[in-house]
Amino acid sequence: MAQVVGSVREWLATARWWTGELFGSSAYQKYLARHRHEHPDHEPMSEREFWRMRDADAERNVQTGCC
Repeated sequence: MAQVVGSVREWLATARWWTGELFGSSAYQKYLARHRHEHPDHEPMSEREFWRMRDADAERNVQTGCC
């Protein structure tokens, strides 16, 4: 039974990771990790500021179609 529970937990963790990658919800965590590495002496943006900046950037750089 313990093996089954462990396997289910592992599967759920993997599914959660893939979902986060697919929908971009892990973007802020990636930003924080990169920021800590590259700019340890500066305060990172808040999560709210990050998402606002990302949305504004997406609106400025609209990509349509394949070309």
